[in-house]
Amino acid sequence: MEYPRSKLPFEELTTIDERVDFVHNQVTEVQRSVNRLLEKEGLPPMAEVTRDVNLRRTVAALTGVRVSGPSPLKGRIVQLVLHFPAGCNALVDVAVGHKDTWLLPNLVDTYIALNDATPVITVDEPIEKGEEIWMIVRNGDGLNPHTISVTAIVIGVE
Repeated sequence: MEYPRSKLPFEELTTIDERVDFVHNQVTEVQRSVNRLLEKEGLPPMAEVTRDVNLRRTVAALTGVRVSGPSPLKGRIVQLVLHFPAGCNALVDVAVGHKDTWLLPNLVDTYIALNDATPVITVDEPIEKGEEIWMIVRNGDGLNPHTISVTAIVIGVE
């Protein structure tokens, strides 16, 4: 007797990225379900997950902008990754924060300006799910637009 070949649910996915995404989504759904059960029993949730919030904007010469995105988790902001491309020459000011809190620099209405740098800043700041994470960019260059990006790494529970 010949048995039919069994298939895993992800065998029809063609690339490794598709398969990893499929498995990740399945594991995440299991974690959510277990967390709901633990919550009903009054127990702490499972291990935390990591998500990022990417803020990126091209700012025209002599203009400024505030860009924001919601936190995908309740937890803590643990890192800020800023990217200043070459040619900024300390002409582009950036500040990063959440809600009413200034994280970088940590003084209200202060900014940093770098050139050709991608600093990784370690922070430890509590945040609620859906709370606004923002960056303010001011381009002081009278001739050129500049693209600045900030990535906030958040660890917590969904």
